[in-house]
Amino acid sequence: MYNGRVLDDAQLTEMEQQACDLVRGAGAILLRYFDQPLSIDYKSANNRNPVTDADHAADEYLRGELSRRFPDHGIVTEETESENDDPKEITWVVDPLDGTTNFLHGLPMFACMVCALERGAPVAGAIYIPHIGSSDGRVIHTRRGGGAFQDDVLLTLETSDPPRRMASVPGYFLRMFTHRRNMRRRLGDLRNTGSAGYEMAMTARGVFDYTVFNGPWVWDLATGNLAVQEAGGLVMLRNARRKEWTPFETFASSPGVSPRPSELRRWRGSLVLGRRETVERITFGVSPKTYPIRQLRARVAKVFGKGPPTEAAPAAPPRQAQ
Repeated sequence: MYNGRVLDDAQLTEMEQQACDLVRGAGAILLRYFDQPLSIDYKSANNRNPVTDADHAADEYLRGELSRRFPDHGIVTEETESENDDPKEITWVVDPLDGTTNFLHGLPMFACMVCALERGAPVAGAIYIPHIGSSDGRVIHTRRGGGAFQDDVLLTLETSDPPRRMASVPGYFLRMFTHRRNMRRRLGDLRNTGSAGYEMAMTARGVFDYTVFNGPWVWDLATGNLAVQEAGGLVMLRNARRKEWTPFETFASSPGVSPRPSELRRWRGSLVLGRRETVERITFGVSPKTYPIRQLRARVAKVFGKGPPTEAAPAAPPRQAQ
């Protein structure tokens, strides 16, 4: 494990506080657009992966504030390409609106997330989510070694094995993952909310016992990974080459080496996170199915310099981008 650290706790505390302020500001922007007529574009064919003026407004606010508050840090956002590909020791990853489809249809299950990465490892961040009964939502925030909180309430993940509560998995989970004997009957009450950030927040709060992701992006996971770990939970990443689950540590391909923005944008992976005992049991009993043709294509793309590296290719169709 790499332990070379740049930031001390005082710096991390300041960054955590700034992250809270930033997602609250972006959350206020999103609420002004919520349940209102929106201009919609699509990032892919067949009218999939929508992006709205709410996404753009929150993205512009977050990029502007991060540049002003942390001029020496890098920024990688879902909606805007990075100005250059120079690696930075500290890079903020940003998802201004996760769950755009929910947002478009008036379903209040969405999130706004920012997270600081130190040489690729999450160290401080915050997630904004709407909350019934609250006009300004809730903020889950965390920093390395400082615990995880919902607003001012400390979050602690207690033991739950087998699952007694709900779990969040991709819609194709039972079809695209292999399961050991009798495993399907021990998976808990399965859900899918349509927002990775919202599910991360619910997992850190203990509403979900565990959550499964297959092929999400770095901005979907960074803050939630850290929050679950700091709440006492476990985050396990599937190592495609060794075909085993290992504890998540960093988004960098080489621990301790600051990744370029392009590397962060290419990152994909399969993860299980949540209450420690439950995650250990789930990862023992399930694994993504392999697709030889897709893996061959990924290897060819890597040789010819196109697409993500082989180990970053998802083992099954990814959770739909929101």
